[in-house]
Amino acid sequence: MKKKTKLIFIVLILLIYGITSLSFHYFQNHMNREVIHYLVETRNYKKEDFDKVYTQIAKAPLVSTTVIFADEPYARYFYRKENGRIFQYSRAPVKGNDPSYTYKHIEENLP
Repeated sequence: MKKKTKLIFIVLILLIYGITSLSFHYFQNHMNREVIHYLVETRNYKKEDFDKVYTQIAKAPLVSTTVIFADEPYARYFYRKENGRIFQYSRAPVKGNDPSYTYKHIEENLP
């Protein structure tokens, strides 16, 4: 009986882990698509303009999508969704810190 209980416990743990992983992966893909849709439809970019787009979850509740544009591979732009609205909230170099760098894709409503 103990072996059967252990087996059920292990299967349940693996099932929970699998469902959580799939949900997290789906959420990341969904946010990536939403940010790309915002940039294409609202900011008039083309899908070819993006080099990388990826979503990360930092300290709760901050979910941030990073966009690296093809014509500016050394700069990252950060987007998030708040109250149903997607907006660019920051930017940074990919490596290091260069305060004199001029960013090409800054949105006018940056804080």
